[in-house]
Amino acid sequence: MMRVTNNMIHSNLVNNLNRQQEAMSKNQMEGSTGTRINSPSDDPAGSARKMFYETRLAEYEQYGKNVVSAKGRMEFTDGQLAAVTDILHRIREITVQAANGTYNEFDRSEAAGREVEELLMGLVDIANSKDPTGRNLFGGSVIEREAFRPIFANSLVEGVDNGRALTGVVYQGDNLGLAREIERGTQVDVSTPGSKAFWGTNMTISSNQDASNFVALGDGSFSIDGIRIEVNAGDNLDDIVNKINNSPIEVSASVGGNNGLVLTSDTPHQIWMEDRAGGTILQDLGLIDPANTTPGNNINPAAIVAGQSIFDVVIQLRDDLLNNDVLSIGGRDLEGLDMAMENVLRYQAEVSSRVGRLDKHYRRLTWDHTMTQELRSKNESVDFAETIMNFKWLENVHGYTLRVGADLIKPTLMDFLR
Repeated sequence: MMRVTNNMIHSNLVNNLNRQQEAMSKNQMEGSTGTRINSPSDDPAGSARKMFYETRLAEYEQYGKNVVSAKGRMEFTDGQLAAVTDILHRIREITVQAANGTYNEFDRSEAAGREVEELLMGLVDIANSKDPTGRNLFGGSVIEREAFRPIFANSLVEGVDNGRALTGVVYQGDNLGLAREIERGTQVDVSTPGSKAFWGTNMTISSNQDASNFVALGDGSFSIDGIRIEVNAGDNLDDIVNKINNSPIEVSASVGGNNGLVLTSDTPHQIWMEDRAGGTILQDLGLIDPANTTPGNNINPAAIVAGQSIFDVVIQLRDDLLNNDVLSIGGRDLEGLDMAMENVLRYQAEVSSRVGRLDKHYRRLTWDHTMTQELRSKNESVDFAETIMNFKWLENVHGYTLRVGADLIKPTLMDFLR
C-alpha cells in the first residue's frame, strides 16, 4: 500500500504544472512561428527534410538569377548580331549596285567606297560592344582588353595615297566560353567568341615544312579549337591527320603537296592552335611560331594562310570600290559577303536557340520552386485552427490543475485539519 504524503502531492502537482507549461509553451511557439519544427528535437526526420527543402529553394533562387543574367546577355548578343546582319545587308546592296554598272566611276569610288568605310567602322564598334556588366560580348573570356584591335594606316588607291584608313582588325580575345550554371551539373555557354561570329570565309593553314619523316619522339598533345588531340610516341604525320579528322573538330586535316600538314576549317572561323603540356608537336610540324606560342595569333610566319574575317572581306571590298575593280566587286567580294552573312546568321540562330532554352528552363525553375515551397509547407507548417484549439484546451487544464492544487495543498495546519 502506497503512503501518500504532502511531499508526494506537492511533487506530482509541480511535475504536472511543468508538463502543462512546457506543452503550452511549445504550442504557443508553433502558433507564433507558424511552423511545428523549431528545433531538430521537435521532429528529427522532418528537420532533415526541412534542411533539404531550404537548400533546394536557395539553389533555385540562385539558378533563377543565373538564368536571368545569361538570358539578358544572350538577348543583348542577339541584338548586336542582328545589327551586324543589317550592316552586311546594306554593304551587299552597295556591292550589287556597284557590280552591275548602276554606279559610274565617281559614284563607285567616292560615294560607295566612303559609305562602306563608315559601315566598316560600325562593324568594329559592334564587335567591341559590351554587355550591361561591362564584359566583352565577343571576346570570349577576355575582359582586360577589347575584343578587336583596329589597325590604321595610309591606304593606296591606284598608286595614290588615299589618306589614313582602316587596313586591318586583329582579334584579341580567346575562344573560351563563359559558363553559367543553371542547374546541378548543367551549364550553358553565354559567350560568342569573335573568332567565330566575325569570321567571313573558311580558313586554311598550310605548313611549308616537309613532315614526311616526322615521328613523335614521345607522348604529347595539342589542341585545335580547344579540343585536345593525344599523340603517342611513334606517331607519324598520317597518324596525326587521322586523329584530327576523327575528332569532333570543325577542322579537316590533310597532307599538302610539299608533305606538310594542312588544316582547313569546315565552317568559317579562325583556327585556334595550341601545343599542350609543354609539347612542341605543332611547332615541329611548322604550324605554330616558336617565337610566339600564345594561341590566337601564333601562326608560323612561313606557313601559308588563306581565309578572311568579316573585316577583311569588307576592307577588300572597300579597296576594290576605290580602285573601280568591277570584276572583283561582282566576283570574290560578293561571294565573300554572302559567306560572311551566312556565318553571322548561323550564330544568331544559335544564340536565339539558347535564349529559347533559357526561357523554358526558367519556367521549369519557377515551377520547381513553387512545388518545393509547397512540400516544405506540408512538412513543417501548423494547422492554426488545431493549434488554437489545443492551446485553449491546455489553458483550461492548467487552470483546473492550479485550482485542484490550491485545494490539496493547504496554507496552514488548521486548514489541513478541517
